[in-house]
Amino acid sequence: MNEGLEDKGALNVDAQTAGSRNNVRGEALQAALEKEETLRIMINNSHVVLFLWKKEDKWPVEFVSENVAKFGYAPEDFTSGRVMYKDIIYSDDLEKVEQEFEKKVKSGASAVSMEFRIVTKAGDLRWINERTFIQRNTVGEATHFQAVVLDITKRKKSEEELEKTLKMQKVLTTAINNSPAVIFLWKNEKYWPAIFASENVVQFGYTVDDFLSQTIQYGRIIHPDDLKRVEEELDRSIQKGEVSFNSEYRIFTKAGDMLWVNERTFIQRERDGKVACFQGIVLDITHRKKVERALRKSLEMQKMLKTIIDKSSAVAFLWKNVENWPVEFVSENVTQFGYSVEDFLSGNVLYGNIIHREDIQAVVESLARSVREGYDSFEMEYRIFTGKGSIRWIEERTFIQRDDKGEVTHLQGIVIDVTDRKEAQKMLDIQRELGVSLSTTWNLQTMLNQILDACLKIEEIDAAGIYLKDELLDQINLVAHRGLSSEFVKSILTYGADSPEARQIWTEKPVYRMDFYADKMADLIRKEKITAVAVIPMKHRGEIIGSLNFASHTTDRIPQNVRNFLESIALQTVNYIAPIRIVADLA
Repeated sequence: MNEGLEDKGALNVDAQTAGSRNNVRGEALQAALEKEETLRIMINNSHVVLFLWKKEDKWPVEFVSENVAKFGYAPEDFTSGRVMYKDIIYSDDLEKVEQEFEKKVKSGASAVSMEFRIVTKAGDLRWINERTFIQRNTVGEATHFQAVVLDITKRKKSEEELEKTLKMQKVLTTAINNSPAVIFLWKNEKYWPAIFASENVVQFGYTVDDFLSQTIQYGRIIHPDDLKRVEEELDRSIQKGEVSFNSEYRIFTKAGDMLWVNERTFIQRERDGKVACFQGIVLDITHRKKVERALRKSLEMQKMLKTIIDKSSAVAFLWKNVENWPVEFVSENVTQFGYSVEDFLSGNVLYGNIIHREDIQAVVESLARSVREGYDSFEMEYRIFTGKGSIRWIEERTFIQRDDKGEVTHLQGIVIDVTDRKEAQKMLDIQRELGVSLSTTWNLQTMLNQILDACLKIEEIDAAGIYLKDELLDQINLVAHRGLSSEFVKSILTYGADSPEARQIWTEKPVYRMDFYADKMADLIRKEKITAVAVIPMKHRGEIIGSLNFASHTTDRIPQNVRNFLESIALQTVNYIAPIRIVADLA
């Protein structure tokens, strides 16, 4: 009896123990499921996608996390076998990925880490970082790959943009350091200490460290006679709130030589308007100044000529070394030639196509010769067409870029507008040649023809006439002319001393307007389609003896540099004409 009760008690204890164990297992299972659900939620809300695929052909997928949807796929696309893992690897990267996996498997490695591209369900390319763990069986054979995939497309794009920016920065730095334009960044302090100087400052004899170490301060290399003027001009620009400053002055090289420079400076300000620093471009214009001095010397009795050579900035180019030199980079100041950066970079404008047709062959041959003879640089002057169709002379200084095999791949060039210098030299040559020809003849008509022929070499002038005073008849007579219709010439052969045309000459001042003509004469000029005139009185020993008259059918005004040239011609030639005219009158 007691034994039966004991057995029943034991059974109850065992049942209670088993129930307790079942409760524990149930709680553990529930906790595990909750943990699994939490893990699943965390993964599907994370940036990483989990894959498990077999080491079989095309890598069939046994498991993929739900957030594979970020690539456009559903888990069923893979687990159903419709899409294999290799199917989403970009074709250009697949062989590389396969080889890397095979190498790691054979070497016994436990993991593979790679970056490559995959194709989304929509067909877009995405860069991923994949960290894969190799699962092996008991004999060490790889059976599965368990991967953690992270989308790194944004990072890759940022890296590519950075690489592109650094490449352009390198191109620009190389172009500047191979150009005549020296770049400075100065503090807004006394003598403008430099905090940056481009390496090509060596053309002035200095090193970058001379300036950055403050051993040399920029203001102290400026000629003492120019320094105060430069300081005052800069102060005025600052006070007016201007964003840039332009000046020409002299500097001393480290060897003590004197150079003329053109400085184009951008005034950088803080938010409150206070000047922070100055960013300057300094260009050696010594040669230009020598040309100007020579021109001024030739115009002894003429007012000082306006500066012929315009202040111009150097335009930087990077060209491919293929036909017509397509542009890979051009600085924004290409607008001075009437083009935008996009005109060149888009391929709409090829550099070779803007070179004057009469010059292109010479440019091609000269560059080819420099390349063939192994030179590192190329220099040449030639003409280009601007975006508006006008013609400009430019000087090109180019660095020839070669690859490891010595093949020329690119040309890094600086283009400088030298049109004004060319025109100044042309005018100087015309004056010299005219002086020689006038000194070799005593025939008045020959002299007059030589004067007209010389002046008509100027592009803006296409018609001309010379009037001489007739003392006996008290009138002025047209004695030589070019570029005018016979009907017009008949109407302007003679003017009385009291005519508006004659009275204007007696005022002794040049005329560059047409509103002083009488109505009848104004109608004749309109009919002749003349759009601009220049009337230059000729004075000899205090007396007006006639005038040089010039006209244009193509421009609406005579440019200032041409006016100066024509006035100097009048001064130069009157001393030749007057004695011959007196002899002719006496005869």
